[in-house]
Amino acid sequence: AGSNEGFTVDYDLPNEQAYCETCASVGMVFWNQRMNSLTGHAEYMDVLERSLYNGALDGLSLSGDRFFYGNPLASTGKHSRKEWFGTACCPSNIARLISSLGNYIYGQNGNDIYVNLFVSSKTSFTLSNGKLSMELNTGYPWNGNVQIKIQTENKQQGSLHFRIPGWSKNIPSPGNLYQFVDSASVQPKLLINGSPVEYQEINGYARIERTWKDGDVVVFQLPMEIKKVVARPELKQNISRTTLQRGPLVYCVEGIDNGGNAWNIISPLDSKFKTESFSILDEHIESLVGELPVLEVSNQGNGVSVQNKKVRAIPYYTWCNRGSNSMQVWLPTQIKEVKINY
Repeated sequence: AGSNEGFTVDYDLPNEQAYCETCASVGMVFWNQRMNSLTGHAEYMDVLERSLYNGALDGLSLSGDRFFYGNPLASTGKHSRKEWFGTACCPSNIARLISSLGNYIYGQNGNDIYVNLFVSSKTSFTLSNGKLSMELNTGYPWNGNVQIKIQTENKQQGSLHFRIPGWSKNIPSPGNLYQFVDSASVQPKLLINGSPVEYQEINGYARIERTWKDGDVVVFQLPMEIKKVVARPELKQNISRTTLQRGPLVYCVEGIDNGGNAWNIISPLDSKFKTESFSILDEHIESLVGELPVLEVSNQGNGVSVQNKKVRAIPYYTWCNRGSNSMQVWLPTQIKEVKINY
């Protein structure tokens, strides 16, 4: 909690008072990269990716010159990013994270190459039969197509291991704190030179072993389905609430996109969403839109009505870049009470 920069009882995870310090998200990246290197288990990379694309990335403005110290999951419009802090650990840690990003994309153990993050990049590895170079191209996280082109002077015997993100297997994040409302309907696919191939799943990775030759093209296709997330009932702040996730990105609603208010929106568990291209400043994103019940108070303040309206959700990391305004990550699934101040 922001009040004490610490923990209280189990499952006490407030939204508006959430602390979620940027440095903690950066630390989660560093820690889980090392745990992945020690164990070879992909679940640590799942945590790393979730921290990277949401908590850590939210700590930096889209303009790159303003920062969040804490990253709340709800706001009445009182939050804003700052140019600097008296205790300036977050800006410097964000800089350290960005400069080290290339360290988290790949891993190697002998002739086994691991693709941990899906980031467009070029790299090379020294295997038992010489150098093997790879070029990774992708539109991730907006789409799930990952393509790798192989370059090698000599044929190389070895294995490629693609991380199968937990969110593609009905696991929003490791542990059992959160779960998806609906199960995944599409499974990841691997193709080599245009032909589908079977893969063996080991420690959360899709493993394919073969003799690689120059010009081989590997395509890993991940389903980018829109998912609703709910929390365990012990997490009392999120009882009868849900949030949205697509790929590794957690979404929120911001008042500026929704009539100036993010606190009067209801998101029933059976509501439907679709993607819609959108821009926040110069950042192209895939937003999520749906027709949701919206609570309206009359101009006289003596009555309320509920109307279905188009609601837009944006990736959490992009909020508060167009001025301070209301925001929520966890939306109520039903109306429990209405309070009107006369």
